Amino acid sequence: MLLCSAVCFASAAFGSPGDDLSHSKLSIHLLGGRYTQGARKVVHSGPRILKIFDLGKDMLDAAREYKRLHPKGKVILRVWHTRKWTEKDDPIHAAGQFWNEVLHPHLKGLSAADRNLIDYVEGPNEGDSTPTWFSLSQAEWFGRFSARLADHMASFGVRPIVGCIGVGQPGGTSDQEAAKWRAFFPALSAANRAGGGWSYHSYTIDYSTDPEKEQWYSLRYRKLIKVMEKERPDLARMPLFLTEGGVDYSGNAAKDGWQARGTQKQFQDWLVWFDSEMQKDSQVEGITLFQSGDPEIWPSFELEPILPWLAQRLKAQRFR
Repeated sequence: MLLCSAVCFASAAFGSPGDDLSHSKLSIHLLGGRYTQGARKVVHSGPRILKIFDLGKDMLDAAREYKRLHPKGKVILRVWHTRKWTEKDDPIHAAGQFWNEVLHPHLKGLSAADRNLIDYVEGPNEGDSTPTWFSLSQAEWFGRFSARLADHMASFGVRPIVGCIGVGQPGGTSDQEAAKWRAFFPALSAANRAGGGWSYHSYTIDYSTDPEKEQWYSLRYRKLIKVMEKERPDLARMPLFLTEGGVDYSGNAAKDGWQARGTQKQFQDWLVWFDSEMQKDSQVEGITLFQSGDPEIWPSFELEPILPWLAQRLKAQRFR
């Protein structure tokens, strides 16, 4: 099992390595192969987690810098791919294909030092490549697939993150939601055995700060935790990573992110509120807000305008 270990480099202008991570649970999801000045400020301010997308030069530079400065911080990796599977495919075989064709080629190409930068690796993102939550049979398929994929990762020494659950999922009535989530318990168990965790994507559609309303959106993970507390308390405390989040109405890159749906102050105020809610849930390791580094593809989601503010907030709440 890989441990959170730092790659040692000469001291940078920002100072020597330290373990002064922020008490805040806010962080960022790097995207587009670009490590911006705003993102660098956030990294230097000590977020508890950081998510990188693929293993290009800027992503590895960000991970190296983050681990040098904050050896106890946690790096999450997602790998881009275009492969797709359906319910007609055997989920066990599909998991082997995902490992052999998507994840393993990227990981085996890393040096030992760079491999040690990666604390957790995600599997499929939301429902973009596999069956997920639209029926009980899909949830059962996804549970079997994710459990086997977690085993593949563990055999290679990687801590798996399973789920990557889109906001509002699993859907249906309370009973239907619970049944689908129960079907995913094998995947959660496999990830838990491997020292991994699970993930949910926490978006608000309108900057609401009403927990009753947000239980269907950004705080929906609490409903899933309640099912585990009742039926599988051994899984209820496993680490939860909110590996996407922010403001989103329906996924339109130009029209549905925070820049198109409100003001910078609205977003910052909502983030302060959401941070306070995450603090109530000890399972939550943090949120990696979507996204930093790809304004051409995701213009309304681009975080760069708020990153100086976020860096200051993280710095002001650092543990000493």
